[in-house]
Amino acid sequence: MNKDINHTLMALVPILQANGEKVVKIEAVQDWYMAKGKESREYCKEVAEITYENGHKRYADIGGDANLTALYDILAVIQEIKHGSGAIERIERGIYEMPEVCR
Repeated sequence: MNKDINHTLMALVPILQANGEKVVKIEAVQDWYMAKGKESREYCKEVAEITYENGHKRYADIGGDANLTALYDILAVIQEIKHGSGAIERIERGIYEMPEVCR
């Protein structure tokens, strides 16, 4: 993904709202989680945190994708074409710059 991914994601919010979606924020974050198995090792994946007006959050896997592909993955989760990301354990923010209006 490009370093400006959060600018791209937040530009999508008004379009979603104009189409009746109750999304207020989309942010690219890192999710750190423990893998199941013999070794207790922590892994990281990049996800988009989708926040709705009522505070509900959903997550879409976006790691390693170009910005345009990340948009597709997010839209697919919002439209329930694709399952949201599972195993969300420890979110780390501030990896990618957020637009000024969102801070």
